[in-house]
Formats: sequence, C-alpha cells, structure tokens
Amino acid sequence: MSPSQHPDVVIIGGGILGCSIASYLGRTPGLSVVVLERHGLGEQTTSHAAALLTRVRPHRELTRLVMETFRAIDALGEAVSEPLPLRRVGSLQVATSEPGRRQIEQIAGRAAEVGVAAYGISADEAMERAPWLTLDQHTAALWLPDDGYIDPYSLCMAYAVQARRQGVRFRLQQSVSDLLQRGSRVTGVRLASGECIHAGTVIDAAGPWSTALARQLGVNLGMAPIRSHYWISAPHPRIPSDAPMTILPDSGAYARPEVGGLLFGLRDEQAVFARADRLPDSLNDYCFDVDPTGDEALASGYQGLRQQCAILDELPLAHYISNISSYTPDGFYLLGAMPGVDGFMAATGCSGAGIGMSGGIGRFMAELVTGQPPFVSPEPFRLDRFGAIDSFDPTFIRRCAEARARKRTG
Repeated sequence: MSPSQHPDVVIIGGGILGCSIASYLGRTPGLSVVVLERHGLGEQTTSHAAALLTRVRPHRELTRLVMETFRAIDALGEAVSEPLPLRRVGSLQVATSEPGRRQIEQIAGRAAEVGVAAYGISADEAMERAPWLTLDQHTAALWLPDDGYIDPYSLCMAYAVQARRQGVRFRLQQSVSDLLQRGSRVTGVRLASGECIHAGTVIDAAGPWSTALARQLGVNLGMAPIRSHYWISAPHPRIPSDAPMTILPDSGAYARPEVGGLLFGLRDEQAVFARADRLPDSLNDYCFDVDPTGDEALASGYQGLRQQCAILDELPLAHYISNISSYTPDGFYLLGAMPGVDGFMAATGCSGAGIGMSGGIGRFMAELVTGQPPFVSPEPFRLDRFGAIDSFDPTFIRRCAEARARKRTG
C-alpha cells in the first residue's frame, strides 16, 4: 500500500488544530501523515474566531502553549520570507472590581515569572492607548506591549503550507463516517465514500464534531458545543487601527479594532449551547435555538460593558458573528490518548482559545505521537479527567456552558 492509503497518522479535521499538528508532525523524517477534512481548510470554527493572542495566561501550562504559538508564527513567516499578519498592538487589562484586580495581579506575576514585558499604567494612559475606554482614576490597568491578534484563516493556511512542504497529504471534501477498530485498538477510518484508510494513529481534531466520532469507541469527550460570539461596529474616528486589544474582566468582555470599527465580545449570562450529536455537517449560517440573533445577550451585557466603554452609545452595529466553541467544565483542553483505547488521540475542547494555543497544541501532540517527552505536563489535559460522563447529557453540557460564562481572560 502507498503511504496515502496506509499512513502512520491520520488527522481528522482541517481546522487550525489539525493543520498545526500536521505541520509539527511533518518535521519527523519518514513519518507519513494524512489530514482529512469534510470541507475546506479552516472554513468552520477557525475562520470565525476573534483570534486574541495574549502571551500570559492564568496557568503556567497554558502560558507555555501560547508562547509556542508566537514562536511558530515567527518561524512560519521566516520560512516564506514574509511575516504573517500578526497585529502586534499589545493588550490592556483594566479592572476596578476586586476579582478583576486580582486577575491583573496574577497576570502581572505570571508575566514576571516567564519574562514577558508587563507594566502597570494609569487610567489616563490606558485611555490614551485605547480611546474607546472610559475609566475612573481607581481603575487598575496592565499594559502588555508584545500581545496582538491575527487573522485566524491566514495562520491556519500557513500551518497547512508548511505541512505540505514537509510531505503531509491533505484530502479535502472527505467525510469520515466511521472509526475502524480491532479489539481495543483503533486501526483507521472509513470515509463516507466507503474507502478505508488504515493508520497506526488516528487523531480526532474535528472540533465540535469530535465528540460524536469518539462516541463510536465508547469514549465520552468531556466537552460541549457552546455559543461564542462577538459584534463589530461601523467605523468610528476614535478607534485607531493600531490600538491595543482590551480585556475587561469586570464585565467579562473584550474589545479590539477591526476594519475601522470596534470588535467586542460578551459572555452569555444564560446557557446557550447545542448537542454534539445534532450538529449539521456545516456551521455556515448555523443559528442556536436560544437567542439566535444575540440581541438578548447584548441587552444583558450592554450596561456592564458600557461602564468602561461609553462609546458604545455612538457605535452603530455593522456585524454579528456567532459560532461554536467547544468548552470543557474546567477550561483546560482535551489533548492526548484515552487510556484503554490504543491508536486513538484527541486534540479538541479548546474552550475559546484554539487560535492562541494552536502552535503549542501542535507541538504537544506531535511529541506524544512520536514518543518524545512533551514540553508541557499532559496531566491537565487528560481525556479521562472528568471520570464517567455522558457527553450528550444536558446536565453535563450545562457545566460546560457555565465554564464559558465564568471566563474572564479574553
């Protein structure tokens, strides 16, 4: 058989995680890798992301993952002699509440620990950098000049280009219908066409569809499809294109410039989710049953955000973007093998951080596949850490939705 018919590794999913894993695996000489994607690369959840790239996260392992992504972006740009479109505008974290202040202190401490530049600045300085902010003099503000954001599709395609150069084969418009299994070992996949591809390792990186695939093996992945959404205003003269991202833990919101307007996201106070076994094949034009237009979420979160962003009253809304993020109850991701199921791995459940963590996850998964010591501890990401669960149980899904509502880090 040719390597394409019997590769060492099959990756299910051509979003940013699948492409990143492929680019890192492609560095291993002699390892044959095939990526299967039902649509085009990066067309589903990846291309809808706000793609905030903040270097410092509340947990050490997450910080190390995202810092690998920054290294990957630089390396990918050097490989083609053209920098990727990373907008290195920095980020501001501002808060007046005690929980928000504690988060800022934690971020500042983590930044010092890992050697990332972070400076406490005054409220006036924060408003000068981000003119859409309205802050009182008691506001705590932290400035991280090396953060930024990126077009997620461009980053996904950069990973894919690198992977192709290294011999990875991509097969698009190919839907996986079944995981093949012999005893406790996964041996490959069956496509909707009936074709079977046998592989030593199958990686489930199918985003919100990962759960239904893993369920065929009796594996219940501890995540659920939760709404992730943001709004983009019409252009406004007080929103300079080179202004920083702003993280607003008091209101659970974030904002950054986008095409002359303000892009801002709010957390859902009510649980808005889908069932993984009822998702359509494509999320294009997908609407949730609850608050499909986002108007209720905007109304409930508006006043809280307006307290630090009074310019909202002057901004006509131009776009509303709604899609799915796969959240776990603890906000950590699902990465690695499932004990008792050989030849199967998952890379999913990124809890709204898939773009920022993509390089780190790609490296981590490649190290696991090739038997190298992983550069971060695998313990926080174990697939079995939630014990006996039912991925489709409404009570468990609500636990995942609550994790989304608690998120305050952008």
